[in-house]
Amino acid sequence: MKQLANDNTAYNPKMGDGSRGVVQAVISGGNNAHLWGSLNGSDYTLVDSFTANAIKEVVLCAYFLISGSATDATVDVVAGTKVFIDETR
Repeated sequence: MKQLANDNTAYNPKMGDGSRGVVQAVISGGNNAHLWGSLNGSDYTLVDSFTANAIKEVVLCAYFLISGSATDATVDVVAGTKVFIDETR
């Protein structure tokens, strides 16, 4: 299991394309987290938004990062909010 960095550092899952993973969001103090994904590491698309603690299954892409904004992938997530990803298959 990997905790995604709150400073927009991309995470590159090690499993192959089309693999699946589980994402857990732990939201602190109402600070939302937004999961962004990219195939090339530079063009990011919003995958999901977390406004409360949640666990969801996702299809893994080449790069993931979390942001504090649903419209801007470069906004840092406020400290205390955490997002974990576990590559399952």
